[in-house]
Amino acid sequence: MPLSQLDLLLEEGLPSDPSPVIVPGQGIGKDERDIVRAKLRRRGLPESRLMDLPLPTLLHCHEVHKHNPENVLIAGLRKVDDQLFQATLRISDRQEMVLDHTTGSHVTGMVIQEAVRQMTLAVGERHLLTPLDTARRFVISSLQTTFHKFLLPLPTRVEYTVEELKRKGPDRLRFRGRCDLLQADVLAASGSMDVMVIDGQRADRIEADHIRETTRALTELYAEKQGVSEHLTLS
Repeated sequence: MPLSQLDLLLEEGLPSDPSPVIVPGQGIGKDERDIVRAKLRRRGLPESRLMDLPLPTLLHCHEVHKHNPENVLIAGLRKVDDQLFQATLRISDRQEMVLDHTTGSHVTGMVIQEAVRQMTLAVGERHLLTPLDTARRFVISSLQTTFHKFLLPLPTRVEYTVEELKRKGPDRLRFRGRCDLLQADVLAASGSMDVMVIDGQRADRIEADHIRETTRALTELYAEKQGVSEHLTLS
């Protein structure tokens, strides 16, 4: 239930046997937990009714290639072995893809895809790349996602397994892996990304070439249809 409905539940009274436990779901952070504890105290109920699950620290924005910390979905990343990495899914109620979800109470598929993307990038940034002073770019070759059951806004473990890794120098790397999202040790969704990491300046040149090629082709088509001899492209 939403946090906003907790007062109504407490007014109706919680059964004493068996004593129910309040499990904090996604979006229930430290401030929200303090609110829940205060509501319990006001009703004369023990704060132990709240299952105070640990909140792992969110990753740095640059590790998942985001600007706004509220859009970071991955927390507590750790290395299990050379192929396996684990983390926790943490979704803010102000996350960009949560704000406009209108169907049901499960986690939207776009958030799951973004979690797969962020987990892949974080493993690459933190554990697979050799530290360099030069900038590098991650280029996604493919992204697949499979939904096995509804992912609920409840505690979720994220596991990433490296399936293929090819190094082509200190600033070039290609890797592919499987990302699983599990709730109560049951697989809810999984995804896979094929990523190429290249020198940032080289990536900028490739992107600039593509921009010139595409805009030139589009403006030539437009000029042909409209009979225009000169043009200016805005973006």
